[in-house]
This record gives sequence, structure tokens and C-alpha cells, in this order.
Amino acid sequence: MSLHATGTPTNQIMEGPEAKVIPIVFLTMCFLIGIPGNGLVIWTILSKFPQRSFTIALILNLAVADLLAILTVPFWTYYFAKSWVFGDFMCRFLMYLVYLTVYTSIFSITLMSLHRFAAVILPLASQRWRKPREVHAIMLAIWLLAGALSCPCLIFSSKEMPRGKCTDEFYNSDNQHIAVDVVETLFGFVIPFAVLAVCYTYVARKIRTLKNHKKMKTGKLIAAVVGAFFVCWLPYHVLNLITVSALLLKHAKPEVSQNLLKSMKILTNVHGAVAFSSSCINPILYAFAARSFRGGLRKTNFAKLFEKLRNDTEEKLTKDNTASMQTL
Repeated sequence: MSLHATGTPTNQIMEGPEAKVIPIVFLTMCFLIGIPGNGLVIWTILSKFPQRSFTIALILNLAVADLLAILTVPFWTYYFAKSWVFGDFMCRFLMYLVYLTVYTSIFSITLMSLHRFAAVILPLASQRWRKPREVHAIMLAIWLLAGALSCPCLIFSSKEMPRGKCTDEFYNSDNQHIAVDVVETLFGFVIPFAVLAVCYTYVARKIRTLKNHKKMKTGKLIAAVVGAFFVCWLPYHVLNLITVSALLLKHAKPEVSQNLLKSMKILTNVHGAVAFSSSCINPILYAFAARSFRGGLRKTNFAKLFEKLRNDTEEKLTKDNTASMQTL
């Protein structure tokens, strides 16, 4: 993901006041919602779930990643309004942090769905994921893989950042640019959502045969989290692929390529801010789901919601599947 599209602007592409105002307003709203929202999720899990299941650990992982991403917003907001004044180190560090949290989020969401798939389709095998040692190892693996995939933003950053700017797009060739965009779209979108599509197709078929499937409303919550991430990041990756197409057409159809690249620059700031909203939307989804419990949106209801989510995914599904297997 070209980092200016995830909230890091480049001054060259700011054309007109709306190119600054819209992202600033959007990012400010994300910050005001995302900080208390993700903070509440993290506090609830840490205080109410000392022994965390695989599902709860993934929710915590997702909330931590989202909170870290939101904490970078004030820097990018100031950059939109003024220029980059925080130095080269902070530029590179914050770029890397944004990439890291985006990859961590999508991997956490994918594993959340994979775990539900395993609980429905392979109930006995899914029990291995509940051991604390395996849970901790998988969480660490998520961050390490995300960290490795985030490295291109450091490799393709200029050794000396232009004064007042912060960007990672200093490619030596169009082929480098194409390779980076293709890799990030494959690992950050295409492959995860291909896995999600397969999981939900099988789960939807299997779950209809289970006794408690009507009671497991938390399955809809997981689907909503997946859907929200899909909606927030689909525009970014579509524009990513358009950029790749424009670069491939650079020699065959230079005018078409130039027009496409110019359009991408104009849209970059806005769709980057929209993508950032994925880091604040999950607490909103949890809050709406928690309304099914008495007392409104108190923090205790978050705990009840996460407990129900844990039970639905890791106890009821497995018990129903095991019972079904024993009757065969």
C-alpha cells in the first residue's frame, strides 16, 4: 500500500482545499471514535478475561493494532494541514507502524474466521488452538509476518526525505512499484478474502444443521467485522490495481497511463482516509451487538458480548459437531 494512501499525504498531490479538508475531518472523526472505542475493548478484555481463548486473543490483537494505527492520526492530520516537521526517523517509523497494524488487522480477522471454520468443520482439531502456548505463538507469528511484509516501506523510502514531506514512494523503476503494489494487494486483500470466502461458504452450509445455530448471533458480528474491513479497504486496492495497470500501459499508451496516474493522485488522500476508518469501526460494531444485553452500552456488556462470542465459537459449535459425529 503506498503509504500516502493509508493516511500519509504527499504535498504534490494536494490539489484544492477539499483535498485537505475532507481527509482532515474524516481522520479527526476516526481519532475521536477509535481511541476511546479500542481503549474500552482492550481494557475490557485485559480486566475481564485473564485466561483468554483464541477468539478473545484475536479480538485483543485486532484492537491493539487498530489503536496503534489511530495513535498516528494526529501526525498525518498536521501533515495535511501544514507540512511534515517531525523529522525523517518519525516519518519512517510511523509509516512502518501503519503498515504493520494494517497487516496485523487483516491477519487477525482472517484467523478469526478460520477458527470459526475449524470449530464448525473440524471441531476436534480446533481444540488444539485453545491451549495458551499455541495461542501466544500464533499471536506472535501474526506480528512477525506483518512486520516482514511492512519492510518495503523502509526499503523504498528515500535516504534523505525531501524537506516538509513524508513518503515511501521512491522507486528505482516502475517494475519495483508494480511489484510492491501487487504483493501488498495479494497478501493484504486478495488471499485473505479468498480464504474468508471459502470459510464462510462452508460454515453457512454446515451451521444450518446444528441445533444452536439460531442462537449464535455472534456469528453475524464476526461477519460484520469482516465486511467492514472489506468495504473500507476495497477502494484502496481497486485503485492500487488501477495504478499497476497504468504503469503497465506507460509505453503502449502513454496518454492513457498519464491520465490514470493523475486521477489516482487526486483520489489518494480521500480513499486513504476512508481506509483509516477500518481502525475505528469495530468498537462501533461491538457496541451495537452489546445492545442485546440489558443496561445499554456499559462496559460490562462488552464483557458479556465477548464471553458469548467465546462460547458460541469454542464451546457450542464444538459440542454440537462432536454430538453429530457420534451419532453417525
